[in-house]
Amino acid sequence: MKKFLLSYWLGIAMLFGVFYWDLSPLSSTINSIQTDLTVYLTSLSLADGMMDGYRILINEHYSLVIEKACNGIIPYLFFLASIIAFPSTFKHKLKWAVMGYIFITFMNVFRIWFVTQLVLQARNNFSLAHDYLGNALLILTGLLLFTWFVKSRKKKLS
Repeated sequence: MKKFLLSYWLGIAMLFGVFYWDLSPLSSTINSIQTDLTVYLTSLSLADGMMDGYRILINEHYSLVIEKACNGIIPYLFFLASIIAFPSTFKHKLKWAVMGYIFITFMNVFRIWFVTQLVLQARNNFSLAHDYLGNALLILTGLLLFTWFVKSRKKKLS
């Protein structure tokens, strides 16, 4: 357990340093691509004309903005650190890293759509939808994916 926790926290530090820290040259490229993908996929779920660049137009005075922190990279990096730290084969980790990326990306798009729908009902729903329900959805998604990863691994014969 100590080895897992040490590997997990070191993994978080390394992954965030490479893929999210503003001073990392790779970070800006990865996050730009991921934000563009998130905006594109989100635009497919909304009515025509609601997307204007990175903004979701709620009305003429209010819009939601999809930024770096909204692109789904953060929950994915937490998930990725956990599967890297957990003992399993490289092939199993790679398979779950790809599946986790796809699943978390689509759940993040659903989260943005969900937040948008609640804000369309009433602007004061934003905090509840974004800060609590949306974040809880992504945390639950990561936990479920990690549980499935652990349960699906082949145990080594001793």
